[in-house]
Amino acid sequence: MFREKTVVLTLLLLVALSSLSQIVATGLVFLYNPSFEFKARIGLVGNAPIFERVANPMRFENLSSALNGLRKGYVDAVVVLNENPKGVNYVEVYVPKEEVKSIRVIPYLKRVFEEYQTVLRELNGIPVLNVRSYDTEGRPISVPEGISLKFRFIYVVLIPTVVVLCGIIVGIYTIDVLYEELKTSEVLLTSVGVRDVVIGKIVAVFTVSLMLTLVWILGFVANGVNVSIASVFPSLTFCILSSSIAMMVFGFSESREQAHLIYSLLFIPLILSFLTFTPSPLSLSVRLSLGILDDCLTFAIAFGVVDLIMLTTSCLIVKGRITKSL
Repeated sequence: MFREKTVVLTLLLLVALSSLSQIVATGLVFLYNPSFEFKARIGLVGNAPIFERVANPMRFENLSSALNGLRKGYVDAVVVLNENPKGVNYVEVYVPKEEVKSIRVIPYLKRVFEEYQTVLRELNGIPVLNVRSYDTEGRPISVPEGISLKFRFIYVVLIPTVVVLCGIIVGIYTIDVLYEELKTSEVLLTSVGVRDVVIGKIVAVFTVSLMLTLVWILGFVANGVNVSIASVFPSLTFCILSSSIAMMVFGFSESREQAHLIYSLLFIPLILSFLTFTPSPLSLSVRLSLGILDDCLTFAIAFGVVDLIMLTTSCLIVKGRITKSL
């Protein structure tokens, strides 16, 4: 089985995807939020003790020396502020001319001034709305900015993509295995029946599906991504669905190339349709990978029943095709 190039290449691809999941997700966060985990060095001109407590800036005696420090790279931004806690504050901000630096500095400055504004509101008795996150035991959770994007990318994009990849590879592998079987069926069936051959192929495909599923789950876990073991079920469900469609296509196709084409024309629209409604095997994979079991049992049983019906039907079709070819 490991001699099959399809399986070996898939294993390597899954290991690469799962191993690089954190790196790719972090890269995406930096792409959409360049200031994520970036701390700018702020220069301050003026008397602003409250702002100094919030931003911990580098002090300059005058604006010319501060701008000189900005040009030489000693600071990433210059703030001119003479603080008036009880009145109106006028702020001047200088940032680098280079777009790349400015893109990173400006969001950071925005966060600093929002924190500064909150402190001034509290000093003046103005109500401040604080939205906080808590775990199931009521303990506060610190959620840094940008983490939600990284979370969504891993669980909503990367994990469903890996599940779809496993399903497509299992479907193609099923077609290849069955067409290889046609070449040796006449010799093989002298010692075993058609039913035994079909069952053997189903066991082989199921083994490959389970192996691919465990590889990507363990890869994510080893890379620090929390993936529930319950995600095995939707991944296997998707693989069995793909394999059943491939077996049906095998039963009505005349060549391996034609079977691959028909399988692609059927399975790709099916994947796209799963994105238009919920629950679906893909949405179920997201929920179960997060360990969310509420309301999932009914849908999991329903998908399992559909898989069982399709698998039984496809086995009968494959049996008839092999028998016809003898």
